[in-house]
Amino acid sequence: MAVRKAILILTLTLVVSQFQAQSFLDSINFVIDTNLINIKVDKLNNKWLIYENKIIRTSNEKAYNDTFENLNLHQLSLDLNVPLKNLFYSSKKNSVEIKNSRLGVISSFKLDALQIFQPSFVNFTADKMIWVLDISANLLHKLNENGVKISQKSNPFRINGRSFFPTELVQLKNSSILLDKKYGVFILDDYGNLSQSKKIDSTKHLFEFNGKVYLSKGKSLIQFQSNSLGEIDLTKEKHLNFDVPILSLQSFNENALILFEDKRIYELKNFESLFE
Repeated sequence: MAVRKAILILTLTLVVSQFQAQSFLDSINFVIDTNLINIKVDKLNNKWLIYENKIIRTSNEKAYNDTFENLNLHQLSLDLNVPLKNLFYSSKKNSVEIKNSRLGVISSFKLDALQIFQPSFVNFTADKMIWVLDISANLLHKLNENGVKISQKSNPFRINGRSFFPTELVQLKNSSILLDKKYGVFILDDYGNLSQSKKIDSTKHLFEFNGKVYLSKGKSLIQFQSNSLGEIDLTKEKHLNFDVPILSLQSFNENALILFEDKRIYELKNFESLFE
């Protein structure tokens, strides 16, 4: 009887939480941009509106708009997590460009010249280097911003003898959290060592907001909790359900900027309170 009562209370709590989250959104104004593919926000608080073949960058004060056209966004990866530096990776050319805030080129190099032919991801590290995981050689490389190899090691994303190849990365202060949709989530330290992993099916996207890591799974958003040392603990999580899956979760003016798959765009002030 006690067990059945506890299960009932837990179920009611989850239902109330999900209802409150959606009813809260229903009371917030939103905009719809049916042509939008994704939204990113850089460390200068500029919005990057990503469309099929162009990017529109809008400054926080709306003092300027930059439009970059004739782009194949399905072959372009952007990392905007370092202030004043933006990483552009083109899978078609297998090349990396690092640009400043005015989009002047700081450095440019081809990964073929480094014997890296099939990157799974190309992203900044916490120390402003670049992680590249090469599928063809099954190696993890660390490069500097000029394309010089600093180190390389065997693929650390191995579970029961099988190698995985994450495609999305979130950078925190002392670790990288990565998503492989065929497996789940991994945590890598600054030296490229695997510290945690968790198998999670039906994953979609990985986000960071206000120092916390979020994972979209169907229409659910998972918030991973921290341990007593302030480190992400993949065994501790909170869930929140929406009526439509989330495509993007960004920090904008300290608010949560959310893009749903139905192209609704919300800006929320008290986003984290939804998980309380």
